[in-house]
Amino acid sequence: MLFPHLVNFNLQEWIDANKDDWAKRKLVRRLLWENSDYLVFVTSGDTIGELFHINPGDEIFHQLHGELHFYYITPDGDRKLMVVRPGEMFLLPANVPHAPKRPSPPCWTMVIERKRRPEEVDRFAWFCERCNHKVYEVISKHGGPGDAVADVVPPFVERGRRDLRSEKKLRTCIKCGEVMILPN
Repeated sequence: MLFPHLVNFNLQEWIDANKDDWAKRKLVRRLLWENSDYLVFVTSGDTIGELFHINPGDEIFHQLHGELHFYYITPDGDRKLMVVRPGEMFLLPANVPHAPKRPSPPCWTMVIERKRRPEEVDRFAWFCERCNHKVYEVISKHGGPGDAVADVVPPFVERGRRDLRSEKKLRTCIKCGEVMILPN
């Protein structure tokens, strides 16, 4: 359901009304607005395994319920964890690899990001567990606002996972030689 402009609604009531249906899925993203310069969605669940998203624009995260474990890779190549509690929010700069984890349900995060520009792409990457070097990356032209907030894994990410599983060379870090282990 997309909400129109200049109409207020109670976000918590909306989450409560839908949470039973959403509890059946590992990852839930529900789009609130896409009819402006921004996409606003509420999400619950984890990113896939050790997959990191790299967004071409800034994102604002507001933790609504539960604790968000926000993993990210610094420009120096360090893997960091930021714990975000209910009521806290932060601005994620563009192009920072990140992997939000929500360890204990129910856990809900509201995310605000600008729509992709025509020349921009979505990137998902896998990083070495030992040295944090980028091991593999998949890139896709963004097909539309709804694609960013689907409940299913985007096809280009599934293709990347298949490629990694089928070729050990793709899973091997060229910096330190560590071979990535992919979760099922």
